[in-house]
Amino acid sequence: MGSPSSTDPGVQARIRQQEVIAELGQRALETDDLDQLMHDVSVAVAETLDNEYCEVLERLPGGDEVLLRQGVGWRDGLVGTATVSRDLDSQAGYTLLSEEPVIVDDLREEGRFSGPELLTNHDVVSGVSVIIGSVEEPWGVLGTHTTDHEEFTTHEANFVQSAANILAAAIERSSKEDQLREREAQLSVATDAASIGLWLWDVQENVFTADEFLAEAYGMDPEIVTTGAPIEAFFEPVPETDEDGIWDRLDRALETGVFSAEYRIENGDGDVMWVVSRGEVEYDASGDPVRMHGAVTDITERKRREQQLREREARYRDLFTSMSEGYCVIERVDTPPVEPIDFRYIEVNPAFEEHTGLTNVVGKTIRDLVPEEREEWFETYDSVVETGDPVRFERELTTQGRFLECYAFPVGGETDAQVGVLFTDVTERVERERRLEKLVERLETSNDRLEQFAYAASHDLQEPLRMVSSYLQLVERRYGDELDAEGREFLQFAVDGADRMREMIDGLLKYSRVETEGDPFEPVDLNAVLEDVLDDLQLRFEESNGEVTTESLPTVEGDSGQLRQIFQNLLDNAIEYSGDGPPRIHVSAECRSGDDAWEISVSDDGIGIDSEYSDQIFDVFQSYHEGKGYNGTGIGLAICERIIERHGGEIRVTSEPGEGSTFTFTLPAASDSD
Repeated sequence: MGSPSSTDPGVQARIRQQEVIAELGQRALETDDLDQLMHDVSVAVAETLDNEYCEVLERLPGGDEVLLRQGVGWRDGLVGTATVSRDLDSQAGYTLLSEEPVIVDDLREEGRFSGPELLTNHDVVSGVSVIIGSVEEPWGVLGTHTTDHEEFTTHEANFVQSAANILAAAIERSSKEDQLREREAQLSVATDAASIGLWLWDVQENVFTADEFLAEAYGMDPEIVTTGAPIEAFFEPVPETDEDGIWDRLDRALETGVFSAEYRIENGDGDVMWVVSRGEVEYDASGDPVRMHGAVTDITERKRREQQLREREARYRDLFTSMSEGYCVIERVDTPPVEPIDFRYIEVNPAFEEHTGLTNVVGKTIRDLVPEEREEWFETYDSVVETGDPVRFERELTTQGRFLECYAFPVGGETDAQVGVLFTDVTERVERERRLEKLVERLETSNDRLEQFAYAASHDLQEPLRMVSSYLQLVERRYGDELDAEGREFLQFAVDGADRMREMIDGLLKYSRVETEGDPFEPVDLNAVLEDVLDDLQLRFEESNGEVTTESLPTVEGDSGQLRQIFQNLLDNAIEYSGDGPPRIHVSAECRSGDDAWEISVSDDGIGIDSEYSDQIFDVFQSYHEGKGYNGTGIGLAICERIIERHGGEIRVTSEPGEGSTFTFTLPAASDSD
């Protein structure tokens, strides 16, 4: 077997998907352009899952269709114009009512719904679609598709759903921001407009008069307001909590000439209203105050918005303090060029202390707290300040034996030199990876030893086996005529056993030499390789009346001698296990898009094998047809698998008893330079 990878491909794919989701989440926070975000999500989902198509479908209000709002892969002119039906017979309509991702293995055989023209016109076969938003209030659908038959996993479907959740959150945030901007515009108009009420206070007579707008706002009789009343009639209804200081402010205003106060009143509808009252004092020739005139403005909306902002800030503060990830804000310290770069802590959350073990850090610099910090960390933070680009990296706290995965990004502050750092403890993951690397090293060493043992054992067995075969032949020549029928049968069994043992030892030698005695890889024309194999097997094909058809085969990167062994074994097996009829064999090739690899298939119409043995037949000395009147050592397919693994590919079989077999293996395509 080949050397195992240090990381399972499935784990690598999920890690990549998580990284993509994190990048999209950050992008969603940084942009206000919804269509650009939808396009970016479409590109990221399609590229990550290696699909040709991805689309964002928007549910049109009051209609029975969804609009292709954004997407990739579709024909020119469709994005922004094409629509799809929302009825239950379409995948989009079905998805809008589904709480779980909708996975389609083969649209041509789908029984839940039919494929709309948007999909069928693009030869879509497989795909995943999920709802954007909730089932109760869906915004639309996110889908990704491919023209190949693909069985999408639950992890891949969850990845698409996570991308849809990012879109849903961005759409909701955009809607709320639009509403907030609308309210701000209304508030701005109200604030900049003329005052809602004008008033005049005759200081010497203590008569306070105002217009009808003010009377309506205060809920007072307009006649009393317009004809005049003592000033106490206007300020006594103010709640006690707001009344404190108003009379003092009026007294000071008579001295300073300016009055300003914010307070609450109950309007004519019984609702509490916030107002700001401002006035100026007029004096007589002797400097005594005569009158104060001014205006009252409704600031209720402003006060409500301030309260909302305070509540929002409180929610953010709760999130900041309760999040499990560590977070801090640091600011570059302005130092002369001759001094090293340093950063001062501006803010940290409780999880920061938990992850780093550092306490009371606000106001202190990194070098003050951790003198052994490495220079590349400061260079990373300085790069974020200078370029404005976020950076992801890992940090080792050697004094604590911890590993942190960090994400540094610029944050808005009083200066442009502030950086936010979000991190989490990944010590367990790093240690697990290190243990895995050590395990891989031990496995590689063990494999080398096993190969040496297999070679030595099989090589050393040749001589005693040769002696056994020689003496059996000598017995047969000298005493064959003296043996009865049963004795000759016993002798033949021994000879056959020795021959079979020789074949098995030869096969084991070949198996052990796949890695050690293989030739360097070079461009190999598989057409020429197959032609040589057919020449070698010409006599067998003539004896069995067999026939081989072949498509044009590619040029691949590999070991020509070992690739010849693969075709030799597979074609020889197809002849051996053809059954009663003459063997009919077909060799074909298909390019795997995006993988720079070819899939080569060898199909026959022979006796086939049971699907439950499809993995077992590639094990050493495992023969599905052993004891059924067929020759074979059970090592040929094991050698094929080992050769394919050396070439970085895989081999599999698709078969049913009596229906023939198809062996498919992958090989790397030759590079353009080759």
